[in-house]
Amino acid sequence: MDQHAGRCGDDGTDEPCPICRGEELDPDFVAMIEHAAAQPGKAMTFDEAIEWLRTL
Repeated sequence: MDQHAGRCGDDGTDEPCPICRGEELDPDFVAMIEHAAAQPGKAMTFDEAIEWLRTL
């Protein structure tokens, strides 16, 4: 679970997230992230990207 610097369980559970469990991600979610990454513009910092992902 160190992939998220101890952030798994931030939702009030002590369970690892789907990424840490090695589960396949929803193809629509992956497509949305790839689409956002392909857009021109200012790059986000790591912290900004994490906050954006948490709002989805």
